[in-house]
Amino acid sequence: MKTASQILMLMAVISFMSCGQLHVVTLYVNTNDIEIGNEELYANFDQPDGIMNKNFITTVRKGDQIIWKGQSISDPDHVVKITSIEHKDGKEIFELKPFKKIKGKDGYVNKDFSDELVKGKVTLGPSKKEAYIIEHYTLKFTVSNKSGTFTIDPEIRGHPIK
Repeated sequence: MKTASQILMLMAVISFMSCGQLHVVTLYVNTNDIEIGNEELYANFDQPDGIMNKNFITTVRKGDQIIWKGQSISDPDHVVKITSIEHKDGKEIFELKPFKKIKGKDGYVNKDFSDELVKGKVTLGPSKKEAYIIEHYTLKFTVSNKSGTFTIDPEIRGHPIK
């Protein structure tokens, strides 16, 4: 009986490990002061001083899940909506995955404010000869109190599964 219990525990640990990790990348935006062209000054990922947005790195492994979300640091009533994430250069490490929809009285709707979020799954890791791989991507977003689409170009770094 003890052996069966140990085998079940081992199977649970293995299945948990195979699911990967969840990374939530939050874009913080000063929605009062941001304008097209000054994104570097008024939007960031809460990275340490001196690290520009284009040098912000999310470190992942194959199988991990990523959710990008925006948040206003000026006014809680302002909505920061991630509108798209596009491959810029490097290896394509992740694929965008839609959120599941739920059926409402007026048809299918996005679940839990997912129309303001973007989700992806890491589908590529480095080969045995590489320590890591990099993808630069373009993150586009809007803010509810301004017109236009804003752009930031961070990167994602894929490491081998341990």
